[in-house]
Amino acid sequence: MSNNKNITQMFSKEAFLKSAFPAYFFPLIMSGGPAYFLNKPELLKASYSTIALPSLIATVICFFLLKYLKEKQLLLLHRIVISLLLIVSIGALSLLIIQIFDLWTYLLDILPSAALGAGIIGMTKPLKKN
Repeated sequence: MSNNKNITQMFSKEAFLKSAFPAYFFPLIMSGGPAYFLNKPELLKASYSTIALPSLIATVICFFLLKYLKEKQLLLLHRIVISLLLIVSIGALSLLIIQIFDLWTYLLDILPSAALGAGIIGMTKPLKKN
C-alpha cells in the first residue's frame, strides 16, 4: 500500500508539472532574455523552439520512463548512473530525430538542451527499492 502511495506522490500530476515547467521556461528565459536585449531575432526564435522544446520533450520522456521503472522496480541504480543512462539514451534519440528530420544545423541547440533536461530529471527523481 505504501509502495503505491510513494510512487503516486513521486510521479503525480503536480510532480510532473513541477518538472515540466522549469524544463521549458528556464532554457527559454536563459537564452531568450539575452537574445531580446542583444536584439538577436534568430536566437530569440531558437530559444523557444530548438532550445527550450527539446529540454521539455526530454523531461517528459524521462519522467514517464522513470515512473515505469519505479513501478516495475527495474534498473534501480544510483541516481548518477541513472542520470548518465538517461543522458546517453536521450542523446541517441535526439541524434536519431536530428537525422530523420535533417536538423543538423540545430545540432548544438537540440543535443545539449535535451541532455540537460534528461540529466536534471534523472537527478531529481531517484529510484529506490520499496
